Amino acid sequence: MSKKHSDKLYKLVKSLSTAEKRYFKVVANKKGDATNKYLILFDAIDAQEKFDDIALMHKVYDSENIKSRKYSELKGYLFEVILKTLQSYDERSSVFNKISNLMNNVDVLFKRGHMQLCKDELKKAKKLALQYEEFTTLYEILKWEKWIAHTMIDVEFLQDELGRIADEEAVYIEQLNLLSQYRNLFLELYIKIKSGGKIEDVQHIVNNELIKKENFNSHRTYVLYYRTKALLAYLQRDEYGFHNYSKGLIEIMESKPHFLKVEVAEYISALHNYCVSCGSKRDYDELYIANEKLKTIVPLNMDDKIKIHRQYMQTFFVACINTGEFERAKGSLKAHFKTIATFRTNIFEDHQFYFHYAYIHFGCGDFDSALYHLNNWLNLPNTIESPNLQMLSRVFNLILHYELGNTILLESLIKSTYRFLKKGNRLQEVEKAFLSFINSVIKVQGKKSQMERYQKFKNHLEIITSCNEARISSFDLMAWVDSKLLNVEFAEIVKNNLNKQRIKVA
Repeated sequence: MSKKHSDKLYKLVKSLSTAEKRYFKVVANKKGDATNKYLILFDAIDAQEKFDDIALMHKVYDSENIKSRKYSELKGYLFEVILKTLQSYDERSSVFNKISNLMNNVDVLFKRGHMQLCKDELKKAKKLALQYEEFTTLYEILKWEKWIAHTMIDVEFLQDELGRIADEEAVYIEQLNLLSQYRNLFLELYIKIKSGGKIEDVQHIVNNELIKKENFNSHRTYVLYYRTKALLAYLQRDEYGFHNYSKGLIEIMESKPHFLKVEVAEYISALHNYCVSCGSKRDYDELYIANEKLKTIVPLNMDDKIKIHRQYMQTFFVACINTGEFERAKGSLKAHFKTIATFRTNIFEDHQFYFHYAYIHFGCGDFDSALYHLNNWLNLPNTIESPNLQMLSRVFNLILHYELGNTILLESLIKSTYRFLKKGNRLQEVEKAFLSFINSVIKVQGKKSQMERYQKFKNHLEIITSCNEARISSFDLMAWVDSKLLNVEFAEIVKNNLNKQRIKVA
């Protein structure tokens, strides 16, 4: 096994849940041999915080004469044993593995001439496949029915059942085709949203006849239809539609509990989007209730466990930020960091989470800690899915250095930020107004003159955008300006603005 494969082995071991590791060690060490080298290697990898191939080699062979080829073969063997053990582990709980095993049984029995036993296995497989809408398997089962009848020269069966089989084949082919079309529409929308696309970029999807349907025989297709409609509403900035379809999607998914047990990742994603839709309506009571559902989900694997924590904390942070509950969010950070340390993954080291960390500390008035997280954020590579956050990070950087009194540094940062935004075609009216304001406010002396600059900036913001939407990306710029003008903490302004909006809606 090459070094590249060594990395794969390390990542595979690290991805296993505690239950999966326990199962592997029980199955792989039935004889209780403490000198088993591939188990020694497994434990050594599990104990490592950072991959070190040389250290692993010495751990396995100790003072023995080490042969790299022998060690490479050991790693390759361990990799294969883990995969086989995981297959066995999944067979105990995975419906799809059970269906696959039944179909494999049919093949084995058919080759040995046990036709009636083949039919028995097909009957079991069909029951499960129908329950979980496995249309590909159902089509395969029909092929076996015809082939077994042909082999047995069962003309009577073919005469009686061929019409029924043809009808079922047509239904399954149609369902597979519909699923494929909706999945493609959904993924195309997903890509557009993640890359900062606009509704005009997907007008062909809006006009697609499939989007106008709402009558399906398939649960899977119904789910994909609602997921697609929810994304369209999100892209169209239709808050009511986004919330309506997101909530409806949850109701549809929860109406078939057996699907939830095998499609955990999809349910996690749907719940997260439902929470986002609640936030877009500023209904945070409904949001918190929906978010707590994530904690009730039983993960199938480590990936599900990570997703649950990721989506739960992301929603919780956003809710706290938008309601001004910065201290509440800050109080959860210690437990959050402790939890993600157990995952041994850098998935939380991304633009979105560093933004949350920085914003939370900013809202608490802890500008040094906010700048620490912001610098981690700025050091991340740019990606196609973070253009707005890239812009926000530069603007937020100016605000933090202004709060910290770094006036001399600000002059050069303003120039570099201007060049960055202009180059990326992100220099819109709000950004231009902010850069002009921050450049002028650092040059004036005295409280009165500064307040005049703040008031002038606020008046300008009110002209170019509505008061409640005076934001640069996800940062509440107007609340920050008001906190300076009124000499009130930023968090209090956010809370007061939310209360005013609630009274207005009521």
